[in-house]
Amino acid sequence: MSASSQLHKLAELAREKSSDRRRQLLREVTDLFFEAPPAAASRTQAEFDSVLQTLAAQTALSARAELAERFADSALAPRGLILQLAMDAVEVAAPILSRSTVLKDEDLVTIVHERGQGHIHTIAGRSRLGERLSSAIVERGDDRAVARLVSNPGSRLDRQTFEVVAQRAETSPALQAPLVQRKDTPADLLSDLMTVVETHLREQITARFESLEPGVLEAALAASHQRLAARMAEDSELAEARRFIAAKRMRKELDGALLVRLLREKKRVHFCAGFAEMTGVDYVAARRALDHECADGLAMICKAAGLEKALFVTVAVLRAGAGDHAFAEARDLGKIYDALDPESARRALRFMKLRKDAQAA
Repeated sequence: MSASSQLHKLAELAREKSSDRRRQLLREVTDLFFEAPPAAASRTQAEFDSVLQTLAAQTALSARAELAERFADSALAPRGLILQLAMDAVEVAAPILSRSTVLKDEDLVTIVHERGQGHIHTIAGRSRLGERLSSAIVERGDDRAVARLVSNPGSRLDRQTFEVVAQRAETSPALQAPLVQRKDTPADLLSDLMTVVETHLREQITARFESLEPGVLEAALAASHQRLAARMAEDSELAEARRFIAAKRMRKELDGALLVRLLREKKRVHFCAGFAEMTGVDYVAARRALDHECADGLAMICKAAGLEKALFVTVAVLRAGAGDHAFAEARDLGKIYDALDPESARRALRFMKLRKDAQAA
């Protein structure tokens, strides 16, 4: 009996109401498919597709999951069935979304936009993802899915997608390590992260910068400064703050006590202008270090510039307003400062100063 005849015979039995029998029929049709795989785009393949979709829709989740596992690696799997399984519950869809080559990028983009985070996270782990699909995952995916995408060496990200991920990474620690450790992350975007990542990641950025040609590094640092400055609308107070700080420096009154007083008076723009002048970084870096919830960047700049731990701790406590637990906060902040390797901090600060110089050039 031909495969087509057997298929029709099995299809007649599909009216069987017993769930166990329908599951058995589904297995028999699947076995028949793999015993004599029909030619691609043939009438027989279309018949298999129709019968398998009908049977799958009538069986329990566990049976559909078993079906998906069997067809996930088949290049000849019926396309309609694969799309049906891919849109199913993630417990069913996972092997299809992870491995099926029948799915095209446009299919996967549609699934990213129409299904939930479980589907998106699974797609992010595919062995190959084109730029359009990666962009859709970054647009719709949560940090867990995006982190998996960025960590995936088979994913391709265009420049715009890298920029979106880098900006999200500024406030999402989950994205920072994957982005820093990815080999094709643009150097200027790594520069954006210097003041917001933890010490071990900043050291990796520094090592990357040290391997770059001077001209390439200078261009990257200048681009980083220009982008961050544009995003951070220049405060109307800044020009006046810079004049104020310049006058204090002329009188030799630019010191830690002045910085603390400015923060106590809630003059954050003046503080950042003074902090930048004392440490040699640009205003953007000073402002980002002050505003970011993680104190690592602020500690790094202070330690590398030779500012005392007591000043760093005071500034770090005051920046968010001293609360009821200020003493405990101060103790923990002091540990951050003490844990920093002075040489590593100075290496990182050198690149931040280079960014300032590149912008001025």
